[in-house]
Amino acid sequence: MDDTCLLVLAGNPPSEELLSWRVEEASVTIAVDGGILPFINASLGLVPHIILGDLDSLPDLENTISEFADVELVQMKAQDTTDFEKALLWVKGNTNLKKLIILGGLGKRTDHLITNLLVASVADESLQITFDDDCEWIQRVTPSCPLQLNGRKGSNLSILPIRESIGVRTKGLKWELDGEIIGGSRIIGQSNLCLSDSVEISCTSGSFYVFLEKG
Repeated sequence: MDDTCLLVLAGNPPSEELLSWRVEEASVTIAVDGGILPFINASLGLVPHIILGDLDSLPDLENTISEFADVELVQMKAQDTTDFEKALLWVKGNTNLKKLIILGGLGKRTDHLITNLLVASVADESLQITFDDDCEWIQRVTPSCPLQLNGRKGSNLSILPIRESIGVRTKGLKWELDGEIIGGSRIIGQSNLCLSDSVEISCTSGSFYVFLEKG
């Protein structure tokens, strides 16, 4: 995928199989601070293009630099932004990539998970943002990035807003939305079901997340 950037954060680490597949699919792979650990522990010799962040989560920075000597190191020490925010700023300022896959953004500390979703919710709406791990998959929907989901008939799916979204429409679900407003006191869309192998979800304003169970 020539327009895809992979960010590996320090949350719940992906399996080596998932990491290998996502690295192969991405044109740029960035290990964000402690997100380098899955690469250190991998047996397949997986290597990111960039290690980025304030680098305060690495257990042994000198050894990490030595082990990944050919990898670009981008140290951003500002403490008023999270490492995920730093990575988004770097991607926006240094690439023209339009698809962002995030591993390690889920699990472990719930406050980190919620912060990651909040940060991603206000990122450039033209950027397609997907959180992935071995148990579930989450994609942000904006007016510029509707969701088209194929081959998931029978899967459970939830639509959860972070902020108010207007004109939310779905196609291919058991309980359809037809121009609804969601967010705030109007939170609807949890535990829906894909009735078709072709599902479409869109909105005219705002942003929200679609959660899909794997398996």
